[in-house]
This record gives sequence, C-alpha cells and structure tokens, in this order.
Amino acid sequence: MTPEPTVGVDPLAERRRRLLATLRASAAAGGFGAAVPSVSHPVLPGGPTNPDPLADLGAAAAELRACLLHAQASAQARLRDELAALREAGSPSEALAAAPRALCVAGGFDRALVSGVRGSTWVPIALHVECGVDDPVNAALGDFLRSRVIPLTSSMPEAELLRRRAPALVLDAQAEPRLCRPLVEVSGTREYVVAAVQAADTVLGYLHADRHTCRRPLTTADRDLLQTFADGLGLIIERAVALDRLTLQQEQVTAAFSALRSTGTGLTTSPLRLERVITPAGGAGVQGLPSLPATLEVTAALPRPLDGLTPREHDVLRLLASGATNAEIANRLTVSETTVKSHVKHILRKLHAANRAEAIARYLGLVREQARSL
Repeated sequence: MTPEPTVGVDPLAERRRRLLATLRASAAAGGFGAAVPSVSHPVLPGGPTNPDPLADLGAAAAELRACLLHAQASAQARLRDELAALREAGSPSEALAAAPRALCVAGGFDRALVSGVRGSTWVPIALHVECGVDDPVNAALGDFLRSRVIPLTSSMPEAELLRRRAPALVLDAQAEPRLCRPLVEVSGTREYVVAAVQAADTVLGYLHADRHTCRRPLTTADRDLLQTFADGLGLIIERAVALDRLTLQQEQVTAAFSALRSTGTGLTTSPLRLERVITPAGGAGVQGLPSLPATLEVTAALPRPLDGLTPREHDVLRLLASGATNAEIANRLTVSETTVKSHVKHILRKLHAANRAEAIARYLGLVREQARSL
C-alpha cells in the first residue's frame, strides 16, 4: 500500500505570510492597518490559486507606501492649516495658549504641553488633551502642572535642547532616570517628543507631545513634525511681538500729536499775568536796586496739569515714560503690582488720558515745554 504524499509547507509561501504579517503590524502602528490585505490565498505549493506567491506581497507593499505618502501629505496640510490659524492670534500669549491644541490636531497627538523657559527652570503654560479627556491620569497631570516650576538639570533632554537646539524623541520614559521623575510618574507617559520654541535666536520655551491614550508609537517623523511646528510657532510669536510694538508706536505718535495740540490750546487760552523783568543797565544802584526802572512784560502762564499728581504718581509716570513694566516699577518703588496699577489708574484720570501711551506722550510733551520755558 503506497502511503499518501504529505503536503509540505512551501518555504517561499511561509516567508510571504510572515512578511505580510510584518507589514500589517507596521501599518497598524502607523494607523494604516486597512492598507495591507489579509492572506487570501492558500499556501499549498504550486496550487492553481497561488500562481505567484509574492504578488500579494508586492501589491501590499506598494499600497502601504502609497498610504504612507498620503499620510505624510495630509500631516503637512494639517500642519500648514493649524499654523495659519495660529497666525491670526491677537497676541503672543494667545498664540501660546492655542498652540497645544493646534499641535495635537496637526500631528495626531493625544496630549501636548507648551512651557516657558525662566533661567534654569521651565514653567508649564498650557496643556491640551485631545484624547482621553476623562482619564483620571490627565486630570491628575493638569493639577500637577498648575503653578509648577520644574528645575532644569544638565542631564535632562530639555536642558540639552538649550545647548543644541535639536528636537528629541524620548523612548521608554518610565525607565529613563534623567527625566523629571515626578512629572513622568504623574503623566504615565511611555515616550514623548520635545522641541524648543525659538524667537530671535532665543529659546522661549518647549513643546512636548505624546500619544498616551491611543498608544500608537512615536517615530522620528513625529519628532521632525514637532520641530517644524515649533519653528512656525516661533515665527508667529516674533510677528505678533513686532505687530504689538508697531501698534504701541502708532498709539504713542497719535497721543503725542494730541498732547501737542492740547498744549498749544492751553498756551493760547491760559490766563495772563504780569511778571517783572529786570534789565540791567549800567550796574546796580543803592542796596542792589537797578539804576534804571524795571520794564514789564505780558506772558502766558504755562498750564501745569502735572501739579495735580502726588509725588508717588510722579515717580510712577516717570518710570512709565522710561518704558518700565508694572512689575519693574513695583520692584523699583518697593510696592506691589496692585498698587502700581492703582497709581496708573489715577494718573490716567488726572491727565485725562485714554491709555498709558497718551499719558506718557502728555508727560513728555509737558516736560519738554516746561524745560524750554525756563
């Protein structure tokens, strides 16, 4: 009795099956699981339904490449759209506050954090959670970051960013001793990407992002996308600062012209007074009196709206005119910022100024006018 031939496994077909499985795993990690078909042909060697054991593999690889290229183009389009929306922010602070949400949308991240650099520390500014809003971990993370100041040690990737200005992909964060351990433990992050936000060749802060909820692995492509976003954000901040300065300059010029007009009006409508003008001629007479009678001149009294300010308000206005901020004025005068704001409010009311720029312009104009009258 002749034994039936055993059906062996075709090594080429087995290799095809394994490669397809690898492609499917890679595609699933990148969010493109549907791009790679399942094995539909039997793996019997030489069977009529399996004329080319590598045909499906080649087609799957080509489809996966096409999907990856499409995904990269879509990511770039989202990045462009989100940066364009940030560009419409009214101020640098508004752009920073909106940046984490825009980053999550552009890069497909679950969480994003923007922070500022303050000397040898970094200060969290805004956290956005795109996926897993109800996760207790994210609630605990938000509480942890509130009013938190994180010291920068030399071994941290964030400290390295200050020196090298290059983005970083941090893997196996839970086992990495160089990181801020309290933050890593509270956030539960396994890996994250981080890049520096720069403006005028100065590092202003950091952008952090991860995929804590969906657990899709981060790659160097995510790191590079984050760096592109950070570069765009830095340019947006530079532009917003320049627009703010231009607006302030325009307000100051307008206020200066307004102050000049009001000063001129005051000179023509102010009350007249008689002043004695001594004209020496031939030396002094008895007891220092002039040898000739004094002549009289009619002059206009210069209006002095600054006389209504208290000495402390004079100090605040002088420092305002020098360009000092509320915090700097408070530090110089050893008072609180609330007290400085109260002084500024009184100054604007007494000078009938609509804003600080107009008050400064009035102050400078009157100081110059009074100096010329001496």
